[in-house]
Amino acid sequence: NNTTSKFTNTGVNLNFGHKFDSTGRTLTFDFDYVGYRSKKNQSFLNNTYNPAGAIITTEHITNSLPADIDIYAAKSDYTHPLKKGGKVEAGVKGSYVNTDNTARYFNVVDNKEIFDDSRSNRFFYKEKIAAAYLNFNKDYKRISLQLGLRAEHTNVNGHQTGNSVQPDSAFTQNYLSIFPTAYVSYKLDSTGSHKLNASYGRRIGRPYYQDLNPFINIIDKFTYFSGNPFLKPQFSSNYELTYSYKSIFNTTLLYNYGSNIQTETIEQDGNIFISRAGNIGKKEYTGITTFLSLKPAKWWTMNIYNEVVYVHYKGNIYNSSLNRGKTYWYSSLTNQFTFGRGWSADLSGYYQTSILNGQFVSVPTGQVGAGVQKKILKNKATVYVNGRDIFHTFSPSGKITNIPGATSTYHNYMDSQVITVGFTYSFGKVIANQQKRQTGSAESEENRVKK
Repeated sequence: NNTTSKFTNTGVNLNFGHKFDSTGRTLTFDFDYVGYRSKKNQSFLNNTYNPAGAIITTEHITNSLPADIDIYAAKSDYTHPLKKGGKVEAGVKGSYVNTDNTARYFNVVDNKEIFDDSRSNRFFYKEKIAAAYLNFNKDYKRISLQLGLRAEHTNVNGHQTGNSVQPDSAFTQNYLSIFPTAYVSYKLDSTGSHKLNASYGRRIGRPYYQDLNPFINIIDKFTYFSGNPFLKPQFSSNYELTYSYKSIFNTTLLYNYGSNIQTETIEQDGNIFISRAGNIGKKEYTGITTFLSLKPAKWWTMNIYNEVVYVHYKGNIYNSSLNRGKTYWYSSLTNQFTFGRGWSADLSGYYQTSILNGQFVSVPTGQVGAGVQKKILKNKATVYVNGRDIFHTFSPSGKITNIPGATSTYHNYMDSQVITVGFTYSFGKVIANQQKRQTGSAESEENRVKK
């Protein structure tokens, strides 16, 4: 299976900002356009031989899979300081997304391409989102308070054109969603060294645009990738309670409840296994995280992070019930070494036990990275050598559950062992207190494009 692909994007941003007075009242406006263009061509050849080595059947399929994504977004934000401290922020945003996906498949017989209506089609997707938000925050001696409320209205239209084999189909979705947030921070002592933070937030996770494209991508004779035009956004409610001591130590108790969970699913259709994103039901996870920053020596800084989380899924996958949970542990260690005469080094790594993700149960994995740097030319230049996965231990593998009548495992052998040698040089002067403008209005939409 030979595949060639090309992905390009262009964009433009217009922004405006106005300060009303010295108190901090400001108004900003952003408009963004981003266009993505992708082209993919495949040539899949499968020969079947008898025991004598003679070809019984030949299957040769070619395809062209172009896709266009156009994103238009605009937002306006207003900040109003309050007397005796605190401020109110409000804003509105609108976005429009238009995607055009084409699939043209051909069966090659005697070196002639014959158009395949059973696999070919065209899919249009249009999405409009209108949103508004209001935030309030204020400090009260030892207490800091932030409250927010966001409302989003979504209108979706999908249309798959028909042909002599595939029927014409269309769908529409309209829904209003409310997202409250709350954050409270309390200083346990007068210096603020010990803090207790509590937060709550409701979030939405919208699908990637490419995951909505219903066409197939052939991996091999028995494995396809496909999109899901009926994929719905997932919603989650997140609760966290954190204790922190300066920037040295913090620990967090967390709980998350999600519905309409989106994840990769595997469906068996005859002797074909189809991988696509799907909504599988509910997900809960409960856990604890810890972070510790140590300085064993003046030249040595060590950061240690750990998390232990219990994940539980409950739902259905292609008429198969899913009701199972699993606990995993993730640990990472980062070391930074600062030597004399411009020399520095780092050594890092992580380990992760088996994780449950919908139908997939991974095996434990981890990797180690290291690097050495040296500043030269009056500290304006740096030469460095960095190594990633230096022992080549990263190999995502595991098993796939909830496939009736089949046992399935997967193994990925990644090209993750990388050595980088580099040189950097800084020209000109460093500008002190340089301010960077915030991102434009299309960031959330751009994050839904698989690059």
